[in-house]
Amino acid sequence: MEPGTAIAIGQVSAKVVSIIWKYYSDVKDAESNITFLANEIHDFRNVVQSLQDLLQRSSKVSVSAALETTITQALTDINSLETKLDPGTRAKAMRRLGKRALKWPFTKKEVDEWVVRFQRFKATVNLALNTDQTSLILDVDENITQIKQHHDAIEQDQQLAKLPFAADASFDSYHRQHETHCIENTRVELLQKLQTWGASHQRPIYWLSGMAGTGKSTIARTLAARLKASKTLGGSFFFSRSSGEASNAVKFVGTLAHHLANVSPLLKGSICEAISLHEAVTGQGLRNQWREFIVGPLSRVRLSGRPTLNIVVDALDECGSDDDIRLLLQLFVEVKDLTSINMGIFVSSRPDLVIRLGFEDIPEITHQKLDLREIPRHLVEHDILVLLKREFDRIRPERKLPDWPSEQDLQSLVRRSNCLFIYAVTVCRYIINPDWDPEERLSEILDSNLVDGGDTAQLDAVYMQVLSSALLDVRGEEEISRLCDRFKQVVGSIVTLFDELSASALAELLCWPVSSVNTALNRLHSVLNIPGDVESPIRLLHPSFHDFLLSKKRCRDERFCTDETLMHGELFSKCMGAMSTTLKRNACQLSTPGSPPQDVDKKTLDTRVPRHVQYACNYWSDHLARARPDSRMQLGLRDDGKIHVFFKKSFLYWLEAMSLLGKMSHAVLMITQLTSMLDFGNNHSLRAMVEDARRFILNNRGLIEDAPLQAYASALVFAPSESLIRNCYLDQQPSWLNQHSTVERRWGSCIQTVNLFEWVSSLAFSSDGKYIVAGLHRGEIKLLDAATGALHSILEGHSGKVSTMTFMRNGSLASVSEDGTLRLWEPVTGVNRRTMDINFRVSNDSQSSHDFERRTSTFTLATSSPLPAEPSLSVMPSGDVAVLCRDGRLRIWSSEKDFLSDPIFPYIRTSHLYGCLPQGTLVIRSSGEDENAAELLLLDPSTRAAVERIDFDRLDTVKKVAISSANIVALALIDGSLLLYHVVARSFSELGVYASTVYGLGFSPDGSILISTWTNSTIRSWNIKKQVQSLIVSSHRSVPYDLVAVSPDNKQAVISQKFLRTIQIWDISLGETNNLSGLPQAAVQSIEMSPCGKYLATMTREDDTVIRLHDTKTTAEFILLDHHDEVLEIAFSPDDRLLASASSDGTIRLWNTSTGVAGVMLFQKPWSTTELVFSPNGEYLASGNRSGEVRIWDPVSEELQCVFKSREWIKDITFSVDGKQVAVVSRVSMHESWSLDLWDVGMQQLLYHTDDVDMHTSIALSYDSKNIAYKSSNGPLVIYNTQIKKERSIDTGDLQAVAFSKDDKLLATSNLHGFKIELWSTDTLQRTHVIHDCYPYINRLSFTPDGTFLDTNIGLLKIAQTEVGSFAKSRSVWSRNNDWMMEGSRKMLWLPHDWRNRNMEHYNGVFVFKNVLGLGCLGFTQGGPVPGIE
Repeated sequence: MEPGTAIAIGQVSAKVVSIIWKYYSDVKDAESNITFLANEIHDFRNVVQSLQDLLQRSSKVSVSAALETTITQALTDINSLETKLDPGTRAKAMRRLGKRALKWPFTKKEVDEWVVRFQRFKATVNLALNTDQTSLILDVDENITQIKQHHDAIEQDQQLAKLPFAADASFDSYHRQHETHCIENTRVELLQKLQTWGASHQRPIYWLSGMAGTGKSTIARTLAARLKASKTLGGSFFFSRSSGEASNAVKFVGTLAHHLANVSPLLKGSICEAISLHEAVTGQGLRNQWREFIVGPLSRVRLSGRPTLNIVVDALDECGSDDDIRLLLQLFVEVKDLTSINMGIFVSSRPDLVIRLGFEDIPEITHQKLDLREIPRHLVEHDILVLLKREFDRIRPERKLPDWPSEQDLQSLVRRSNCLFIYAVTVCRYIINPDWDPEERLSEILDSNLVDGGDTAQLDAVYMQVLSSALLDVRGEEEISRLCDRFKQVVGSIVTLFDELSASALAELLCWPVSSVNTALNRLHSVLNIPGDVESPIRLLHPSFHDFLLSKKRCRDERFCTDETLMHGELFSKCMGAMSTTLKRNACQLSTPGSPPQDVDKKTLDTRVPRHVQYACNYWSDHLARARPDSRMQLGLRDDGKIHVFFKKSFLYWLEAMSLLGKMSHAVLMITQLTSMLDFGNNHSLRAMVEDARRFILNNRGLIEDAPLQAYASALVFAPSESLIRNCYLDQQPSWLNQHSTVERRWGSCIQTVNLFEWVSSLAFSSDGKYIVAGLHRGEIKLLDAATGALHSILEGHSGKVSTMTFMRNGSLASVSEDGTLRLWEPVTGVNRRTMDINFRVSNDSQSSHDFERRTSTFTLATSSPLPAEPSLSVMPSGDVAVLCRDGRLRIWSSEKDFLSDPIFPYIRTSHLYGCLPQGTLVIRSSGEDENAAELLLLDPSTRAAVERIDFDRLDTVKKVAISSANIVALALIDGSLLLYHVVARSFSELGVYASTVYGLGFSPDGSILISTWTNSTIRSWNIKKQVQSLIVSSHRSVPYDLVAVSPDNKQAVISQKFLRTIQIWDISLGETNNLSGLPQAAVQSIEMSPCGKYLATMTREDDTVIRLHDTKTTAEFILLDHHDEVLEIAFSPDDRLLASASSDGTIRLWNTSTGVAGVMLFQKPWSTTELVFSPNGEYLASGNRSGEVRIWDPVSEELQCVFKSREWIKDITFSVDGKQVAVVSRVSMHESWSLDLWDVGMQQLLYHTDDVDMHTSIALSYDSKNIAYKSSNGPLVIYNTQIKKERSIDTGDLQAVAFSKDDKLLATSNLHGFKIELWSTDTLQRTHVIHDCYPYINRLSFTPDGTFLDTNIGLLKIAQTEVGSFAKSRSVWSRNNDWMMEGSRKMLWLPHDWRNRNMEHYNGVFVFKNVLGLGCLGFTQGGPVPGIE
């Protein structure tokens, strides 16, 4: 490798990283993930430099051509990235418009792709680096290409394992190996036609339909096998209502992606790359999975020629969800647009209505169909005759029956089959049973009378014959009764189960010996597929047997007929028994409380949570729901009944199991289903328990889904103190948590919080209330399940902020975006039906408003507007949509058209479209030359006339407007006023005036409820009809709520917290919530823990003259009251004995911490104190002020020792360890630059001065007082030696904190944006260690005396004894990593959002947080690592 290449990469990388940090600091909506891009480039540069160093050190090492190509490509990409980030046109815009012109040029997806690209570059170079180092040590010439190929293969397999996969859904799976194919000389013409289609795909979709028993699945299996033989099979998925993982579409896309990955190494690589880029999509909706893992890879891959591939989908009618069926059919159409592969999809199903309608929506040019009923009867009967002959030919020699059966008998069987292949198959299996005489059995069939009763009559007669022979052909009524009872228990369970079970699993569930189950099934091979081993699932030969046994009309012998409701009740009881006896805590022995369920492999899961217990966990509530309602109390749905005991004893174990099974969203639905079954007039204790469990699981669904054992940790620890679930499982709380502060007393109105990972710009409920849609700043629309909060799908298409969304009458979703487009979606399926451009040019009409004034005879409006309007839309009563376009003009769009109307009010420029009143009147805000010229208008689109100007003289103070379907307009003003304008009466009423400003405002769909969110984090609700106000929540969250949407039933509201990138679902029917347990309601402004951890000082916003001093061990509290104005600064002495406080009244107080008594007052100018610091040895107290003075006091004598004068506004004061030197950072007058002064305290002499200091710098003085470290304004960290007066520098990036080790050999720095700590040798200035993932920001940093730990604001971090090249993360003791409390490197306790404030303190395992309750405290065991988890 040329030396210049590494140098070029280093130079360009540094420039690109610098540009990225510029974006991060200046662009207000910049994504946090751009920091990872900067870090990846920075790390790649370091790895390349390490390789260059190795090449220079040894002549034995050479660079392969592949590696040379990788590095060259990386340099090209970095140059390309620089060009895209720093074009010249943007520089001109910056000069003209300032920072607001600076816009991050990449989408989130593009940033992720860049990050993955540089990770791959880094991995390749690292692999080469490690290989070459090994070659030097062992003197072995390794083949790097083979190593990389092996590494890539392992990585690809790991990526594929992340996809959901249904092994049994494949046509050739192990459990389907004995299922039949079309025999020779049957279905000849049909199969030839299908194979011809599969080779050419004149139409890419082929639908084969037919009634039950007509052989659809057999045809599909045969076709799949032949396509596989011709190497044109891409994948298969055979649905089955009796097979859990194949009874729905959850694993449909993942399974097909697995199959496609085996077609070609290139296609496998493309699919695996998609998984690595979009891993989160594996748990999202079908549309997102299909787009990323099927269509995306197939579109990108370039195979030789244009190969033909087919996907075979059987029994689509057994998919289980009509919505999923509709969606799959729409997704299948997308294969027509593939250019690199000729893809076809074969679908077989019954002709159910949802499928027929779905195909009607697909253009005929895209699909062809064939109904098996259209095949001439004589052809079908011929094929059935061939099948019968083949089966009888097979047994004739074995039974020595040369001329049996006769041609007449065969023809009779064909006629009786009524073109149902399943009839023929069942008859054959019945007759050829080796335990019976085949001639006798055939005679039984033929001697039975032909039965009238529809298409299934003859089949039902065969089923009756099979069961009679198996169960009634014995001596004695008692034996018959015993066999029939056993049949109902075993076979009745099989046909009632929601998923297939093996003989052993069924025996475990029923609490029977396996031998008894096998005995019950022994004579039923004619109707059941019974495998040879007891671990394979038992399957029905055909679904028609299920329908027969459960129908009293078809199965007329009550000894065989299964009472479905009774069987569901019995299976419910069996499920409860299986869970109560088997489930336990940490069943799969996860290594840490934060371990994800993915750490458990399937073999371990099946061993620790047996198959019958998995079934019980998944389906116990479904069985109870289908049991007879009048039997539920007897089954345990009552106070102190079986279900009540389950919640008291096994609920958390069940949640853990459901997380391991990946079914947490289903668990939410199960508890909701149980709630609906409860009799609200009785069983009050059980109802309270179930409701508490519902709140518990909703509040913690996402957490337990990601970390099962947090059900016993965070979920319990932070549950309300009166939670029934919490109090039932107090003994399950972590033993390593020995202290935690009081939590809320009861569940509040907030049902759950959902993290969307991006700013929310618009919200809406679907018309049926089933879904929540959230429009995001980056252009995505996320569709969430309103019941569970789980992500259903992501609608992608917009490239800018989604401004407004609204649901149409037909359920479609319309959205407009700042990208200038209007899109119409089918939200559940994710189909983008239409896209229209609304980005009309903003222009100033030369025509004056006089013409409009003449035509309206009422209003004169200004027509100019300096900026484009924010697009919005509103559905009108006619079903048409009013659209505010970017040019400020209103246009009408009819959903039947592909274009917008001309402007309906061409002379009114609109800045806001607020909505539409019931009579079709639009409420808008016109824009004028200035704010005073704006008007609030009611416009009639039908007459194109202005109906009314709302006479309101404070329009410039209006913050938010909401429109009610009850002809009311709500106006929220900046001064806290909330007004209602009654359109019919043309009058105003006032709801109130509040000491805050509205952030969000929204009516319920029926207009009866008004919800408002306020800047002080309050949420208020008004019942407009009853004139009743409710305070939903009044909190002290630092981040206010903003957007609001109300559900159609008026019971829930979804409210966003934009800056936290979350939404919350609230129960607005509860009214006022006051559930805090005795804690002060005042919001804590700041907290300070004493150096020895004995005391905690807090100050609140509401009473800023008071300091509360808490003893952390005794919980005693002193209230320090002597200040008469706001307390500005506080500081503890190193020995905890004194607390110094500075107030805006100009006083500094010294308090005795043990008594709370104040000493004499030290004076400064009022409102002047900006810093207050004790020296490390406690000999001095320094105060800094706005005028640039630093006063040094003796805290014992309370006398002023000296005064140093710096520039102005003292920002930072840092003492040396011995207190003899003090460094002062102050602002240079009238500039945004900062200076640094280093003083000798005793001699009062200036030792060093510079005006080149970064405003965010942290200062560190070495222990020997020879060096001072700070960040310069132009980038590098400067180390200045005061003795030899020499500067050295290190490129550390954006610096947050810095510290010297006790021996001065190491310097620790925390990176502001990289969330990491780096250690540097003070001798060589080379980096020696890195600790990654330090969340939140490290703003306090020091070495422990023994030098083995770093003491930070997030806890103690161990210094790893590894070199920089390994980048090892190593932690010990307790620390915080953003949303987790860590013990060493192990995730132990997840922190809720309200506990993640950066304002926190810690000492010796005790952490104090500023949260919504005021203060939160967590104390962890000390004295060594936690040996294991309970």
